Amino acid sequence: MIKNKVKVSKFLSFILRHKPKDYGLHLDKHGFTNFNKVLDVLKNKFSGVKEEDVKYIVDNDPNKRFQIKGETIRARYGHSVEVKPMGDHSRIPDVLYHGTSPQNAKSILKEGLKPIKRKFVHLSSNEDDALRVGKRKAYYPVILAIDSKSAESDGIRFWREGRIFLTKEIPSKYISLFK
Repeated sequence: MIKNKVKVSKFLSFILRHKPKDYGLHLDKHGFTNFNKVLDVLKNKFSGVKEEDVKYIVDNDPNKRFQIKGETIRARYGHSVEVKPMGDHSRIPDVLYHGTSPQNAKSILKEGLKPIKRKFVHLSSNEDDALRVGKRKAYYPVILAIDSKSAESDGIRFWREGRIFLTKEIPSKYISLFK
């Protein structure tokens, strides 16, 4: 097993989410690309990377960032390049959560949640996951509650991708301060 799993995982996220063309990769409409081509890119960047290393990273990622299907691999979420989510539309929790900084929370409560540099807004199914995400943005993050049941009733679509829920954007009327 390779020692630098975290670096390989981060680089895998980078190429699959943001710069596939820079590495000669073509993503299909759902973000899948040829596994062996990705493996070749990883081998060029990190000596000693093997197929089983990449599969270990995919299988053991707690956030289920990646998916292998047959001879292909994809990042499930976090894209800045155009992809269509393929996650499940059913069993969306009535309330979803979003962790952010206090500064961002003020504008989100006024203007709604927008994907900014990504293609989709990322939401969590529980406060703990939202808090963990929010801590990347602020030492004392704010947790926002999303009334996903009402939003969905009004035509807003959600996709489940592993532990993350995606949507195009959330108008402010569905967002309230949780913590």
